[in-house]
Amino acid sequence: MKGLFRFFHFFLISLLIGLPLFWPSNAAVAAEKIRLSFGAASTGTWIYMFCALVGEIWQRNIPGLDITVLATAGTSANFIPMHKGELDLAGASSTGDYHALRGQLFTKEKLSNFCSLMPATKAFHQAFTYADSPIKGWKDLDGKKLAIGARASPTTINSEAICKSLGIKPKFVFSTPQEAIDMMKDRRVDAMMYGTGAPWSAILDVATAQKVKLLPMTPEEQKKAQEACPYMVPGILPAKTYSFQDEDIPTAVTFQTVNVRPGLPDDLVYKLTKVIWEHWDEVLKASIASKWVKPADMLHLIAPIHPGAAKYYREIGVQIPDHRVWKKK
Repeated sequence: MKGLFRFFHFFLISLLIGLPLFWPSNAAVAAEKIRLSFGAASTGTWIYMFCALVGEIWQRNIPGLDITVLATAGTSANFIPMHKGELDLAGASSTGDYHALRGQLFTKEKLSNFCSLMPATKAFHQAFTYADSPIKGWKDLDGKKLAIGARASPTTINSEAICKSLGIKPKFVFSTPQEAIDMMKDRRVDAMMYGTGAPWSAILDVATAQKVKLLPMTPEEQKKAQEACPYMVPGILPAKTYSFQDEDIPTAVTFQTVNVRPGLPDDLVYKLTKVIWEHWDEVLKASIASKWVKPADMLHLIAPIHPGAAKYYREIGVQIPDHRVWKKK
């Protein structure tokens, strides 16, 4: 009996020791977590909500991915922490990319540790005034009280740059967007200008209190704006984007974007790019402003394109030139 007991005792110990070889632990089965930090913008902004949306889609469709979306002071505030490697993904803009690469406006040093991943929407530079105003076009804004948003924000920088390129000098009124909306409702300013997706809820809000109209740019004005600001392209705000708008409105367009840290592995960035475009219908259900962009708009962006993203875009037929792809120096 003692010998039989010893046999079973030895058998059980051997079984327990060998069991992990045949029955992997949960830790071994579970995929290793990939944790990414995603700087968005201030809460309540469109780009913050967009970043949160795409972050959720990525987490749901890429196993083992964990994304933390962070509220920041704005897209311009994301460039320095990304340059330092403190952010993996960030809401951005073609305007911000241009100035960051040149060490202008919000930074004293040239920032280069970031890549383009995808466009988020077109930012149409929308100038509007009251329906009964004598202001007919952009040149008529000269000398007028023009609300343009918060000082040093990307849209304000663009508005000032466009006006300078056209040789007009409005009396700029700086404020939060909500304050600008209230001033338009009360007719305390002559017009408002803002670069953002369309239809913009602020214009719809003003239109509930005042009859308004959009101001078109001439082809010559579009050309001057692009020459002065290479990150801008001529664009058209199609008729009926707003219910009161019966005609196409020519204007200048920039892009709101998502940037990625160059150090992220190519295969991971490829997956991020592929997943979001293959689920773009989900994006559009929650973010109608994203209807204005498509993969080919990568060619209009300013920052170098991450190699992993470039691989996907080339696979679907977007001809990304070699000089546009980020390369380690």
